[in-house]
Amino acid sequence: MTKHAVFSFSLLLIFLFRYYCTTAGAQAPDITKILEKPGRFTILLRLLKSTGIVNQLNGELQKSNTGFTLFAPPDKAFSDLRSGSINSLSDLQKVQLIQFHILATYVTLPNFQTLGNPVPTQAGDTSAGAFPLNVSSSGNDVQISTGVVNATVGSVVYSDNDLVVYQVDKVLLPLAIFSDYEPDSVPLAESNPPVSAKVDKSAGVVSLPMHGMPVFLGIAVNIAALAL
Repeated sequence: MTKHAVFSFSLLLIFLFRYYCTTAGAQAPDITKILEKPGRFTILLRLLKSTGIVNQLNGELQKSNTGFTLFAPPDKAFSDLRSGSINSLSDLQKVQLIQFHILATYVTLPNFQTLGNPVPTQAGDTSAGAFPLNVSSSGNDVQISTGVVNATVGSVVYSDNDLVVYQVDKVLLPLAIFSDYEPDSVPLAESNPPVSAKVDKSAGVVSLPMHGMPVFLGIAVNIAALAL
């Protein structure tokens, strides 16, 4: 074997060794550490742990090809809820509530406008009265409607190629669980129901995975209510 061949073979071995060390040392993101660091997601983290979803999600992140999106309400959002709203839920409802905050795909801020409504979450059924999640966006301004609350997507808490965590200003309450929900106090401007509405329809069809299966979505409908 010539000196040139030996040198080339040595370089190949060095490259393979470094590649192995890099891939072997790479770890999937840890949801617990991500939410612990800011110090404002203690209630969400407690629910993720008590439902077992944090371990399930950490496991899925190690083998997912599509990544995940997590909407993270801070402690203030939970404290703004009506007293007993979370504690009165069954174990199954708590699981569904947390799953409702998770999309089984990685969505960047600009890509929210490509989603069709209702957007499937890990909670499952998106039909009326179940777990519909509707998203509207303009640039980096993203709004979420659950049929119970309207929330705003805020800052990016964490982002890599596998997971993105967005802070949201409200807990996303699904219709299937909170159809009768009323906040402790209703602002005067919201006390009168709207008498008319304008509907703006824009086409957009995408496919998002839900529980390992693709879900084909259709027309996005955004309704802006006009108050008296």
